[in-house]
Amino acid sequence: MRLLPRCCRTALLCLIVLSPSPTLAASSEHPWALLAYGAIYTEDRLDDILTLRPSVEDSYLVALALNREFARTHRFLGWEGEGQVVKHFGDQDHFEFNALVVARWHHFPWNRRLNTTLAVGEGLSWATETPELEKENHSHATQLLNYLMFELTLAPPGSRWYWSGRIHHRSGVFGLFDGVHSASDFIGMGFGYRF
Repeated sequence: MRLLPRCCRTALLCLIVLSPSPTLAASSEHPWALLAYGAIYTEDRLDDILTLRPSVEDSYLVALALNREFARTHRFLGWEGEGQVVKHFGDQDHFEFNALVVARWHHFPWNRRLNTTLAVGEGLSWATETPELEKENHSHATQLLNYLMFELTLAPPGSRWYWSGRIHHRSGVFGLFDGVHSASDFIGMGFGYRF
């Protein structure tokens, strides 16, 4: 009997192999970042969002995220901790609190002209009430779910200000969280500052 689907086992193995050594210090001169972003709800699956074909609904969020790099595994892979406070409005009206660990890739060949990073974050999401759209669109919903984040950042070289494009994803991880087999996704963008 398999406890986790194959994609989850593969992701877990990658995290273990690439996980930072506890003695490895962060190498960034500005390890902290503060990000504000807004996003809109989509009922589409992650693969539709990643292929740029999402449909959207009348539900929005604004979020404030505080992030700190705590280690580097290899020269270009940074590890960060992040906390978020999120306010939902439109078809939903509640707060959400997220805590996650982020893996960020810092090296792209064009970084001297446009500083670029790609990141994926994994953690927990707590909604102050069961989200209305999750209840409406799925047979089972709950306040505590898994949280997954994908992010692309762009910045002028040497600037501490950056633009962020994000996917904000809550899910039950195939029933791992209270038997929830559904998810909700928001796509958005914002601006951040490293300090």
